[in-house]
Amino acid sequence: MTVYMFIMKKILCYGDSNTWGCSPVDSSRFDENTRWPMVMSSILGNDFLILEEGLNGRTVLNLSHDNFMLNGIEYIDSLIENHCPIDIFLLCLGLNDVFIFEEVTINEILNGIEKIIDIVNNHHNNKQGCNIPETVIMSPPMFNSNIEWAQFIELQINKLKELPAAYKRLSIEKNCRFFNTSAYVTGSAIDGSHLDAGSHILLGKKIAEFILGRLK
Repeated sequence: MTVYMFIMKKILCYGDSNTWGCSPVDSSRFDENTRWPMVMSSILGNDFLILEEGLNGRTVLNLSHDNFMLNGIEYIDSLIENHCPIDIFLLCLGLNDVFIFEEVTINEILNGIEKIIDIVNNHHNNKQGCNIPETVIMSPPMFNSNIEWAQFIELQINKLKELPAAYKRLSIEKNCRFFNTSAYVTGSAIDGSHLDAGSHILLGKKIAEFILGRLK
C-alpha cells in the first residue's frame, strides 16, 4: 500500500494591530471572515496553515519596557523557535514605530526589519533540514489624511509615506519579496491608521493572489 504524506505550507503573519484585526470603530477584533490573514487563508485553502501573530502596539524596534511581546526584534526570537520551520514569513510592521515613537528614523526601522529577518533565517539555518523561508516585507497601510486632525501629525504621515520605497530597497538587498500594502488599502476615516472591514477583506484577497502568483 502506498502512503502519501500531505504537508501544509506554514505562513507566519507577524505584525501589529492591523494584523491582529483591530476594528477602528471600537477596538474589538474582527472575526475570521473579516481579518486579512484569515481571508487570505480561506482563499489559499488547505495547502496552507496560517499562523496569526499580530499584536496591538507592536513595533519593529525594541521600544517597550513593560511588555517584551510588543518588541518586534526581541519577541521574534522566542516566537520563531516555537513555529520553526515556516515556509513563508509575512512581516507587517513599522506603523507604530512612526506614530508612537516619532523620533525613530527610517534607517532605524530598516535596520530593525533586517535584524528580524536575520533572526528568522538563522533559526532555520541552525535546524537540520530546514530551508530558509520566503520573506515578504509588507509596508504598512498609508494613513488616511482626510481625518480632520491629520495636519497635526504631518511629519509622521510624511515619514510613513517613505516606508514603501525604503522597504522595497531593503527587500532587494535581503533577497526578499516586497508587498506594497498601501497600493490597495488605506487607514480608515475613523482613526486614520486601522483598516476597516472592507479593507481587511480586500487586503486578504490581494496578498493571497500575491502568494499564489509568486510564492506557491
